[in-house]
Amino acid sequence: MKKQIITALAIVLTFAAHAQTNTEQKESKIGLNVNGKLGFARLKQTDFAPLNGNINGADVLLSFKLGKKWDIATGLGYSQLNANATISGNTASLQNSYLQIPAKIIGDFTVFNNEQSVSRVYLNLAAGIYANTLLKSEVETISGNSTTKNMGWNFGVATQVGLKFIVSDIVDVGIGLESQSDFSKMKKDGFEQRIEQINAFYFNLGYKF
Repeated sequence: MKKQIITALAIVLTFAAHAQTNTEQKESKIGLNVNGKLGFARLKQTDFAPLNGNINGADVLLSFKLGKKWDIATGLGYSQLNANATISGNTASLQNSYLQIPAKIIGDFTVFNNEQSVSRVYLNLAAGIYANTLLKSEVETISGNSTTKNMGWNFGVATQVGLKFIVSDIVDVGIGLESQSDFSKMKKDGFEQRIEQINAFYFNLGYKF
């Protein structure tokens, strides 16, 4: 078993070294970004007061270089919003599950400008739009539970600001703040809703092919 583990580690290290050598010879144009986030959201619905809740989720994005500083990225995102509401005098627990298709432009700017060495820390800025659908809405009360699916689509805008740290030629990590706001409403059977604001902390892991 020990020999198998050592062999597997040797293969992984060999592959990583080979990938890093290839990256040095030719700068990668395609990258993979996994972005996790946790924060707060404000939901507006027909005939209800705005609800404040917490939101968590993740995005998996493919990025394509547009130049030395700029990338364009798109992919899929999934998030859950949890909030408590009062319906007919009773407290209810709400959980909404969303699928998102984002498209954003990302820019990296040097924080410490040193001509004698390559910068390892960058200011990371991003802005874009997204299409958003409510896959499922679950309401739990003392009298019972109800679930509604496929509540429609809407669109919004998103921004990010944070720091990006270069770990190696092919791996980087980032942290920062993300803000989102729907500019259109989901509409189904006369019921309208949208997320007025999301403010979240994000952690990003990037990999260059």
